[in-house]
Formats: sequence, structure tokens, C-alpha cells
Amino acid sequence: MIRVLFGTVLVLLLAGCGEGSKQQPYLMGQNPNGPYAAGIQARSEKVETAKIQADAQKEIARINKERDIEVQKLIAQTDVTKAGINKEVAMEEVETKKTAIEKKHEYSTHLLWLFGVALALIFLFLFYYTGKNRKERLKKHEDELMAKMRLQEQEMKMRMAEKMLDSLASGKLSPEQENRLIEALEHTTTKLIEQKK
Repeated sequence: MIRVLFGTVLVLLLAGCGEGSKQQPYLMGQNPNGPYAAGIQARSEKVETAKIQADAQKEIARINKERDIEVQKLIAQTDVTKAGINKEVAMEEVETKKTAIEKKHEYSTHLLWLFGVALALIFLFLFYYTGKNRKERLKKHEDELMAKMRLQEQEMKMRMAEKMLDSLASGKLSPEQENRLIEALEHTTTKLIEQKK
């Protein structure tokens, strides 16, 4: 805008010098040359004014054109800068999403590993616990069987001892048979006493 005003003032000053005019300077109190001199002078001034206005309009148009070009350049630069910023923002968003997906995948993998380890530990605990219970049950069962066998053995020995006593009481045996039977009875009784202890 300042350039436009400066250009207009410059044109007006230069045009006022009247280089192209062939008119002699007018002195006060002097008659102009000829009767048509006033009309010619007025017409000449109008032409000069029109010329000055035309030059000023041309300069203003040139300045406006330059201004519009500069504005368009600035707009284009702004658009390019905006596009670059938008591209960077889009790339940052893509990177952020990619990082989030990677972290989510990593979290899922860790969770899966933890779940697998927990299942393995539970399986090992159950295996150990059931194995231990099985061994204890087998031992208990074995002890019960052994106790039953001992009891049956004792009952059998007691019956044998009773029969031996009955045989001794009957008196049908020879003294030698009675001695052997008494020895066997003592031996059986001793074993029964030891087992009870």
C-alpha cells in the first residue's frame, strides 16, 4: 500500500514539471498569446491530468498484480507446509497405532505364557498329589492286607493249638507223640506271644 502511494506521488511530481509542454511561462498581468490560448491551455491540462491518472492506474494495477502474485505464493507455501505437517501427523499416528498394536500383542503373549505356566504348575501339583495319595492308599491297603493275614494266621495257629490240646486231653496218643505235640504247642505259643508283642 505504501508503495502504491509513493508511486502515485512520484508520478504526479514528475508530470507537473511539464517537460513535454511547449508553452511559455505565464507572467502575471501578461495577456496570453491569442484568443484560443486559454482553451488550448485548459485542454492541455486535462490531457496531462488524464495521462497522470492513466499512469497512476497502470502503476496501481501493476502493484496489485504483484501483490496478488505474492499472496498466491504465500498461500501455496502455506498449503505445502500444511500438507507436510499433515503428513508428519499421519505418520506419527501410524507409528503410535503400530506401537499400541505391538504392545497389545506383547501383552497377549505374556498373558498366554503366564496362563501356560500356571496350567503346567497345576498339572504338576495334581500329578504329585494324586501320585502321593495313590502311594498312601496302596500302603494303607497293603497294611490292611498284612494285618488280615496276620490275624488269620494267629486264628489258624490258635485253632491248631486248641486241636493239639484236645488231642492231648483225649489220652489216645503215645507218650512220644504227646512230647512232640507239647513241643510243637510250646513253639506255636511262643510265636503267638511274639507276634502279639
